[in-house]
Amino acid sequence: MVKVKDLWAVKLIYNRLRRALLASRINRLLGNEDQKNLNTLYRDALLIAHSFEKALCIEGCRDDFGTQKADRLLDYLTFAAKDPSFDNHSYAFTESMAALENWLVRRAQLGLDCSKWQPGFESLAEQTSYEVGLIDLSDRAGIVSDSFASVSDCDKNAINFINGRHSVRSFDSAPVPQETLTQVVELAQSAPSACNRQPSRVYFSGPKSAQVISAAVRGNKGFEQSIFQWAVITADTSLFSCAEYDQWFINGGIYLQSFVLALKAYGIGSCIFQWVVGDSGKEMRSSLGISANEVIIAVVGFGYPKETFARPVARRMPVSEVACWAD
Repeated sequence: MVKVKDLWAVKLIYNRLRRALLASRINRLLGNEDQKNLNTLYRDALLIAHSFEKALCIEGCRDDFGTQKADRLLDYLTFAAKDPSFDNHSYAFTESMAALENWLVRRAQLGLDCSKWQPGFESLAEQTSYEVGLIDLSDRAGIVSDSFASVSDCDKNAINFINGRHSVRSFDSAPVPQETLTQVVELAQSAPSACNRQPSRVYFSGPKSAQVISAAVRGNKGFEQSIFQWAVITADTSLFSCAEYDQWFINGGIYLQSFVLALKAYGIGSCIFQWVVGDSGKEMRSSLGISANEVIIAVVGFGYPKETFARPVARRMPVSEVACWAD
């Protein structure tokens, strides 16, 4: 007779093998760091752009900071512009160019020499139709003045809103319009991410793909017929280096929370379904067009809740069992 502990050991080994295979697959996706493709160029350019933003927010920022980073950023953007799939309107390119422009403007205001970078920047701007001086730099890759009062108020409405989010498992069949879902994603985009890389993507189901997702999800048994719309949250692994392995899950999880709160803000109920690490979700990927360099973070069933519905009353652990206070 097979013992329970033997089954547990087999399951443990099986899960470790699956994780090892996933790690091998992702490392292949990340590719050789020495051979930068458009995605890795954009990834590294955005890292530098964000470092410029952070430096400009630090009190006592050194006037002559960022010269070596500006060299690399200009090189990355120049190489990116030569790629066949280059898009001069892409977020990564315009944000990085704005960061470099901001940095050059600041140097000029301080009376520092810009001759090493200005010609290359202007040449690249002309080549890519980037409008120098016509973009509100405070709105992209810039900084704005803020005050303690604007971020320190204890908003009781916000507290009640967060406490009022519950998992919904019974939805009305009326679909949530695409226009509303666009607003949801726009709100969820406020989620923080590592160096503002924003690796998360959202795939919404259609009538056919909804059936594929429902069949692939674990944990919806017994109420699968009550969910009519789905969203699959993914994270783009190509935006991370090999030294940042697994960080896409953290960033994707942060976005996931913002996404379900954004759904609630528009009166939409939701239920999060975890995705098993190592499960490729081949049919679901094919149905939604999810690229190979994206990992699935979670699946969210959503919709307008029925007028009345039942939900579990699940108390949360007391703070004393969660928070640890160091000396």
